[in-house]
Amino acid sequence: MFKGKTFYHSHVRKAVAAFGSIFNNIVIQRKDSSGNVAQSLRVPLAYATKQKFLSRIEGQPNLTDQEVALVLPRMGFEISSLTYDPTRKVAPIQQHRKTNTSDALKMTQSFVSTPYDLNLTLYCFAKNQEDGLQIIEQILPFFNPDFNITVNDLPELGIKRDIKITLESIAYEDNTYGQFADRQSIIWSLNFTMKLNFYGHVADQGIIRKVIADVYQNPNLTGERTRQQYSVASATATGTATLSGDAVSAIAVTYSGGNYTSAGPNITITGDGTGARASVTMEADPLNSSKFRVKSVTIDAGGSGYSSATVTFDAPDSGIQSIDDAYRFLEEFDTVYE
Repeated sequence: MFKGKTFYHSHVRKAVAAFGSIFNNIVIQRKDSSGNVAQSLRVPLAYATKQKFLSRIEGQPNLTDQEVALVLPRMGFEISSLTYDPTRKVAPIQQHRKTNTSDALKMTQSFVSTPYDLNLTLYCFAKNQEDGLQIIEQILPFFNPDFNITVNDLPELGIKRDIKITLESIAYEDNTYGQFADRQSIIWSLNFTMKLNFYGHVADQGIIRKVIADVYQNPNLTGERTRQQYSVASATATGTATLSGDAVSAIAVTYSGGNYTSAGPNITITGDGTGARASVTMEADPLNSSKFRVKSVTIDAGGSGYSSATVTFDAPDSGIQSIDDAYRFLEEFDTVYE
């Protein structure tokens, strides 16, 4: 189905785990008549349906028999629904891209995410009002009405996203099973909405290194046609040598290159002579603020015996422009027909 692309990014699984981590460290205190703390309890949290908890509570309503009764207080949560959110929709043809770390001529890409709202319900079970209120008051101050958590949404593309969790509503139940002295069950139900994003297949693809634009004389694509072709240049700098007598006197930079470090490339001068040496002066690469390009070349030794000389600069890293630089270059030559 869907062109045979199998993928699974664990979006719901990550959301459920992140949601549970918010509430897994709630502690209540029970005090004696003097106001001293007599007991501290960490409230257990589990992913389970409400009915499962109720069946355990109802299984042994007598307070004097704790053999199979579910010890309270306790918390649980479950997924209630998953609905599409049209308010966060973006153009589906847009893509997320990232340079492929193993192949400089490829990039990793995926289409933009599809927005869905994941609705979850958190249940707080207590056997008395005081326990239940302590749990609730440790939750409500953080939802006003939103709370954000950061999730590693799509590691393949390095996408981390703040997920907004909204407290939508609160419900309260007070149930007693059996006689008046039997077990009481107080239930607080808190309904939340998590703003999720679902991504499709992540694939590698080659970068665009050449574009061809046909420009017509008339708007209806008739008349004289001009074809323009643009290619992404190599990042390796180039230059030509000038001779004075039989020595190299200057090197003109014909292409500054890019993606170099501040130290710059080594220069090799070949020909029928010997002894020529040169060094480079670098400047910041305007396409990449963390990299440099060749600004000029200084002759350190002219050598002798040259009737011609060829200049070769070392390539930077992989010797090609980065993915981002290539796309910025090509975007300058977009052709729009009106």
